[in-house]
Amino acid sequence: MPSYRDEQILVISPGSETTCAQFGLAESLSPPSIVIPTRVYSHVGHLHEKNYFSSKGDESNVIYPLKAGKIVNLPAFLYLLKMIHKTVSQTILPNAVSNIAVLLVSSSQWSRLQTETITQFIFENIQVPAFTIIPEALAGAFAYGLQDLCVVDIGKDKTEITPILDFSVADHARLVVNKGSSSINAQLQEKLPHLEAYQIEDLKKSDIFEILSEDARKSSWFALNETGAPEGEEEGVIDVAAIVASGRVREALAEKEKEKNNATKVAPSVPNSEKETNTFIDSKGNSHEVGKERFSGTEDLITAIVQAVGQAIYQIDEVSRRQDCWDNIIVIGGCTGIKGMREMIYARLCEDYIVFRQSTYSEMGSAFTSARNTPTGTATPPVIYGGAHQGEHGQVPTTIKFAKMAEYFPEWKSYGWENVSFLGAQIGAKAIFSGNTDGTFLTLSEYNDVGPTSIWDI
Repeated sequence: MPSYRDEQILVISPGSETTCAQFGLAESLSPPSIVIPTRVYSHVGHLHEKNYFSSKGDESNVIYPLKAGKIVNLPAFLYLLKMIHKTVSQTILPNAVSNIAVLLVSSSQWSRLQTETITQFIFENIQVPAFTIIPEALAGAFAYGLQDLCVVDIGKDKTEITPILDFSVADHARLVVNKGSSSINAQLQEKLPHLEAYQIEDLKKSDIFEILSEDARKSSWFALNETGAPEGEEEGVIDVAAIVASGRVREALAEKEKEKNNATKVAPSVPNSEKETNTFIDSKGNSHEVGKERFSGTEDLITAIVQAVGQAIYQIDEVSRRQDCWDNIIVIGGCTGIKGMREMIYARLCEDYIVFRQSTYSEMGSAFTSARNTPTGTATPPVIYGGAHQGEHGQVPTTIKFAKMAEYFPEWKSYGWENVSFLGAQIGAKAIFSGNTDGTFLTLSEYNDVGPTSIWDI
């Protein structure tokens, strides 16, 4: 097969809210250089002109072609792809435009007909020489360098649970949960009705919004006694009788004064979890004070995810391969950047699918590094199976682990790991368009021979 240089490759990863793209792949893969809203604007043609789309317009005629991973307006989506290709084409010489190879990250929610129509548009309208499509879950597998795993992809309005075995998506085991990051917003809106929708989103993305572990809750302000003060010796109270009895009145008072002065000079930083209220700044620069509501809103989403992970893995036909997925779970998507989100999903998975002895929680481990009292390490100790899982050979995991991300992509550390599927798409594009393996992408000549259905031959 023909090969394409890294600087000739265009990677496009569309999402319901934003679309990421990168033209030209550097040796050290970097975050996407193009991040645009997934929207276009419709316009009514004058006289005998056809209706058309553009990248600018009024909010009254805006179109969002993707919703919950589904293509709800295919013509608008095709225009979005053409717009991205045109944008990158303007950065290179005209004679080099015909050499751009395109990799598109797809959703399992796209129909076969939609995928074939996209293929036809890419070759006949945009006129590229090479094209391929990879599922988003598989891109996540490439990013982690794993061939057997379970991908939890949390989107805006849905979450996909996808088992992958030998780099092949187990379509029959995939599950879609009709809950995503927007369900967090909905719960927060109920508890904080005075905040507008954009302010709820800003709160969710702020540093004060987090999910507390059980240990963190016990040490937080929730553990205060009924008077609102911590139990034990009260700060600032002097035992006068003890001082007089010691005969060191002057020295004792001097020591107390010194302690008081030192306390005012160095005020300790109080963790967010130990504050009764905290403030965040919204995108318009306004400050808002929020109470314990900042620790809530994720319960329903996490419960649905944990249940779906078990159901998806249990649908893998080869019972002996299920443990491979339990040992390599990855969680990707926008809201995985919330403090404590991944840790809480892990803790709930262990709680629901593994019954531990009493000492387990102090020994339990995963691939996390966290300042909070959350699981750390990589292995779990011997377990005792219980409940409905007893006697179901191969149904119950002996261990549950979250896969650890590779550390040789320094530019991604500051960007965040929520969008690692795009990194995986870049890794996949490098390998696919190298030409070393037959049948990994579709050429123009192959398309001309078979037509749009040839996309299923790769």
